Amino acid sequence: MITSARSFHAAPMGATLTAVLLLAAVAPVAFGAEVVIINNDGAGVGLNDPTPATPVAGNNGTTLGEQRLNVLERAAQIWAQNLVSDVPIAIQAQTASQACTATTAVLASAGAAVVERDFPNAPEAGTWYHGALANAIAGVDLDPGSPDITTQFNINLDEDPNCLGGNGWYYGFDHEEGPQTDLLAVMLHEYGHGLGFANFANESTGTLFQNIPDIYTTFTRDLETGTDWNDMTNAERIASSINDPDVVWTGANVTAALDGFLAPPVILTIDAPGNIAGAFPAQSASFGPPVPGGAGLSGSVVLAEDGVGTGTDGCEAFTNGAAVNGNIALIDRGSCSFTSKVVNAQAVGATAVLIANNVATGLPPMGGSDPTITIPSIGISQTEGASIQGELPGVDVTLEFDLGAPLAGTNGGFLRVNAPNPVAPGSSISHWTPAATPSLLMEPAITSALTDDVDLTLEHFRDIGWTLLTPSIFANGFEDGDCSAWSASNGGGC
Repeated sequence: MITSARSFHAAPMGATLTAVLLLAAVAPVAFGAEVVIINNDGAGVGLNDPTPATPVAGNNGTTLGEQRLNVLERAAQIWAQNLVSDVPIAIQAQTASQACTATTAVLASAGAAVVERDFPNAPEAGTWYHGALANAIAGVDLDPGSPDITTQFNINLDEDPNCLGGNGWYYGFDHEEGPQTDLLAVMLHEYGHGLGFANFANESTGTLFQNIPDIYTTFTRDLETGTDWNDMTNAERIASSINDPDVVWTGANVTAALDGFLAPPVILTIDAPGNIAGAFPAQSASFGPPVPGGAGLSGSVVLAEDGVGTGTDGCEAFTNGAAVNGNIALIDRGSCSFTSKVVNAQAVGATAVLIANNVATGLPPMGGSDPTITIPSIGISQTEGASIQGELPGVDVTLEFDLGAPLAGTNGGFLRVNAPNPVAPGSSISHWTPAATPSLLMEPAITSALTDDVDLTLEHFRDIGWTLLTPSIFANGFEDGDCSAWSASNGGGC
């Protein structure tokens, strides 16, 4: 998963900043903002690693360090071509050893190095803004001598053979990462946090930074209580931080653009037998391909069996692989990651996976990342899982979109933010919900579907005060939107 560490004011950099600026690189753009990458790694390591490397997919670096820095510059260039700022945006970057296992990892972290309030031209008084955004609005560097954003990414993906299978980072620019992890998509996400996609509240304690609201919390609302985060008590924010699916983003630009980006939600239709037939809510996975558009994906269900512990949790190699081959695998939640279950089903030829919840309410969150997964998977309720198991064999289902329902990841006409229970530090609230379909850049986990498209993040930035080079959909008379962006890539039918 991707986490975001959000600092609030950097210590004065002084001579340190002057020294590392000698290693800075400017992301070249014909127009837009100027973004400067400050290489904070030491000689011979990380961004300065001299290990020879073969150029890959537009990245012509000939050493590991050069290729890594090229990716950071490429991500900076993509953002620079969208943002308007007369003040250069300084990003201090480095590699670091961060948590990683065979199946999960903290890929990277980033945040605003400084925050500002009540600066010249500030749209909202008494409100914190990310440093780079505040500089752009004020037209001057409000904290010269400090970087605007700090970021680091996990070097263990390249250096620890036990980290995510030892597949390493992908340094190409084409997002064709295969079993590797796409550093370009990760850094686009992380820079997004530093540029404004994060609040400065503590979700565990409910406190605002210095008891002052920020521009992100200004647009965060709990629909159950009808209260904006800026107007809540600390106790109310604690309760709201885990109140999925009722925590939403109310910015007008994001809301107006939803139809052009999101698809309807996924549902599970049980086609047979008739006594349990019907359409039921489901949760899309953040990994693997989406459920096909149009007629969806149909098949017969086979319960996974692995012969170890809870034999239906799919955490070990299947013992009934021949029966699962060519069918849809049903697996119980628990004991291992969602991606591990799907990988094991895929290995024996499953066409898709249903993961039944192991608690009485809600749907499995279906988070995680594994670029090797090539079959769709969805989460279903514990009740529906039990109903299906009780009728096996002979259950036929279809994974499809509910064309008459509100768009996936929305509630009340607004896009939901990530509010899992329990709180996930660095992930809760300051990301979009993973229920959005297709995957969005600022969801909490990287997915193989991400490209250079920064999707709804641009409209989010417009909501919080950025001036952008891309025109507003309001300027185009596109207030109602349409579903052409989703339809073009998913076979129509939105």
